[in-house]
Amino acid sequence: MKKFFFLFTFSVCFAVTCSAQYYQLGLRLTKGNTYYYLTTASVSVTQIINDKRIVSNTNVAGRIAFTVTGIRDSLYDMSVKYESLLLKMEMQGGTVSYSSERTNLADPASAVFAAFKNQPFNVTMSRSGNLTGVKGTSAIIENIINANSNLTDEQKARIGSIMMQTFGESAFKSNFEMGTAIFPSVTVKKGVVWSSDSQLAGASTALVHTVYDLRDITETFYQIHAASTIAYPDRDTYKPVNGMQVRNNQDGFMTADIVVDKLTGWLKQSTISQTIKGNTEIKDSPKVPGGKIIPMEMHADITITDIH
Repeated sequence: MKKFFFLFTFSVCFAVTCSAQYYQLGLRLTKGNTYYYLTTASVSVTQIINDKRIVSNTNVAGRIAFTVTGIRDSLYDMSVKYESLLLKMEMQGGTVSYSSERTNLADPASAVFAAFKNQPFNVTMSRSGNLTGVKGTSAIIENIINANSNLTDEQKARIGSIMMQTFGESAFKSNFEMGTAIFPSVTVKKGVVWSSDSQLAGASTALVHTVYDLRDITETFYQIHAASTIAYPDRDTYKPVNGMQVRNNQDGFMTADIVVDKLTGWLKQSTISQTIKGNTEIKDSPKVPGGKIIPMEMHADITITDIH
């Protein structure tokens, strides 16, 4: 009974102490160490075109290694590489799948993924989790595409576009900051909220306003909840797309539950749910007489896990 009473008292005291104590959240990484992420994303897009419902599904997965090569004040210099990557797209015309683990010459697209595997590029990350620099991915992709003699010019353009939109520098920064750029600049305690503003890359740039809530503190991790609104400031502006003038009148929201290691600040797990709804409007032109309004809804489920 005395032992039970001691344990009970200790747990109560620990909970009370954690709720009252302030913490400086952030990354505390070690030079020379390698940190890992396993990312999986499932994206579903539904469009209504000529009264017909069209659904496309995309799945992306990748294992990524981040090696800290230098520490400069509040910045970490990193050498980053994909150790594996997979892209699968299901559309009305069929299903295509690219994998870095396939090297069959009859599958030249996967050969591009295999060549991209283990190619190092440079990332600079702040202690708050912001990516202040991403360099090298675009050049790597261009070199691999241009060097692949098994690809036709049409395949080079299509696969190059897919690679840039998925793994290019702006896409990498936008995708990963959703799970990493989460730390406040001031000390916080359990129950305290803070906010941040960021951009989400895509066909149109979106502004993301996020409110974070420190939900729980244990001896080994912090648990953070995030709720975001997504707005498109250029929704009234038409942009050229495949010879047409197009604008996206959309908005959305996003939620995330995040667990970070208490010692290093490195992400242990983040589950993200994102929804964007609205219309894609095509301006009246000889190519599209009378113009067209296409209702659209996109939903994405993203998981980032530390697998090491």
